[in-house]
Amino acid sequence: MISLKTFHIFFIVISITLLTGYGVYEINNPSLNGPLSFLPAILSFITVVGLILYCKNVIQKFKIL
Repeated sequence: MISLKTFHIFFIVISITLLTGYGVYEINNPSLNGPLSFLPAILSFITVVGLILYCKNVIQKFKIL
């Protein structure tokens, strides 16, 4: 059985991968027209940065536990 710690880190990594792919897709094929065309990609990459920082924090916290 997979531990809760391992599953949590795995889920974060999968989320980072999917959001990065979505951001790249939105850059190549914008879903909005006009000046807001890159807004979904920018929001996706901002979320990826937040998830990376969160993952780093979780890994450090799990080392203590």
